[in-house]
Amino acid sequence: MADVTVIGTGVVGSAVVRACVDSGLEVSVWNRTPERSERLAGRDVYLHATAAEAIEDSPIVLLCLLNYEITHAVLDEAAADLSGRLVVQHASGIPDDVAPLRKRVEVAGGRYLEAAILNHPDAIGTEDCFAVYGGAAEDFKELAGVTEALSGKQVRLGADPGYAKAYHVVSRAFYYAFVNGFLECSAIAESMGVPLNDFAESVPLYDPGFQNTIGVGLGLIARRDYTFEQAPLTSHLDVLNNLAGVAERAGIEQSYLAVMRERVLRAMEQGYRREHVAVLTEQFRSRRMAVHNR
Repeated sequence: MADVTVIGTGVVGSAVVRACVDSGLEVSVWNRTPERSERLAGRDVYLHATAAEAIEDSPIVLLCLLNYEITHAVLDEAAADLSGRLVVQHASGIPDDVAPLRKRVEVAGGRYLEAAILNHPDAIGTEDCFAVYGGAAEDFKELAGVTEALSGKQVRLGADPGYAKAYHVVSRAFYYAFVNGFLECSAIAESMGVPLNDFAESVPLYDPGFQNTIGVGLGLIARRDYTFEQAPLTSHLDVLNNLAGVAERAGIEQSYLAVMRERVLRAMEQGYRREHVAVLTEQFRSRRMAVHNR
């Protein structure tokens, strides 16, 4: 019997397999496209023709498939024995996806952990790897061999698997906000003749400001008191007017800069002027309440 099974050997699953083998674990693998698993063949990697065979070959099952829909489909087809097994889900999804899969695993006699690796796959097995988990403390402890193999920082966020997925959603949303900003700023840099290398070198200069904005902003959001004279809302409007125009001339449709300008204008129409930009959170809260009250 192997130490761990990996179901799904795409980019993430393959990296997990390699990290586990490098740390001395024996790994059973299965993938819907056999060729991807075959590339991993070697000492301490056992290939299986069916998902059921792979699942039944070890006490820990790492699900590294694309999403929950595919995960359910694979489990439907496999009809594998999950009794006593620790099943760890790594798929992309939202908190609403977690409960049905968890129930399915537990009804079948297994135990369930939700996991999210918050780096590119090439960080897996290095000190740069960061992953979060949700589930029972004893189950996370049982996963120690795997978390040590993945290396870096492996954190259990609590007993609720859904919370780990919510944390993942928030972190990924922040990531895409960053990516969108990066892409739009690269386009603006090109349009204005700023070399991209110079743009890249300027980014670290803003790091302290990013952290300060988050720290100050979160405190104001929690208190719902947005008074802030250092950079009041009125100071943002002129900047955003200019930047929205620059983005349009750079060929960027539906720029986040134009969206931000409209949000600032709406807040000012509501009477906010000397407040921190975090006051825009109130627009999201109002919209959320309206949706919930329908």
